[in-house]
Amino acid sequence: MKNLKALGIISSPRKDGNSAYLLNEVLNNLKPHMEVQILYLKDYAIESCKECYYCVEHDTCSIQDYMQEIYGFLKESDVILLSSPIFMGGIASRMRILMERTWHLRKGQLKGKIASYILVGRRDVGAGANEMEEYLSRLKVYKLPGVFGFGLHKGDVQKDDEAMKDVKRLSDQILSVLKV
Repeated sequence: MKNLKALGIISSPRKDGNSAYLLNEVLNNLKPHMEVQILYLKDYAIESCKECYYCVEHDTCSIQDYMQEIYGFLKESDVILLSSPIFMGGIASRMRILMERTWHLRKGQLKGKIASYILVGRRDVGAGANEMEEYLSRLKVYKLPGVFGFGLHKGDVQKDDEAMKDVKRLSDQILSVLKV
């Protein structure tokens, strides 16, 4: 049987912030059943999309940076979880850059993978949710409902009972879909 892999990608500038906390909770629930990997986008020098359309004909990006490594992680994973704080009403810029740089993967290269997202904001996370939903739809992945946490300061999300329930729900749904 194939070793299952879950990839968590965090766009927060803080490795121990609220969005990282919720993602780690999901991944800890998955660990007994699969290999897990976490990428902190702050650790990767990734350039923004140059809109050169090289990827349309070559099925890869022309920019030679750490995204080349991240493409491999995405393709190897069975589960992809994206986690972002909400800044100024939308997802963090690092996540936006990752999304733009994966444009060529919308042709079905990630089809069949399970994917979801975690968003943490002080109030309304709606615009971020719309961005994540649209992005995952374009990738043609098997989307599971995301987790929304509310908090501003480090540790706030741990007091968000609804978010903690949703972490368990998402973990259980992933394992159920994978029949683990």
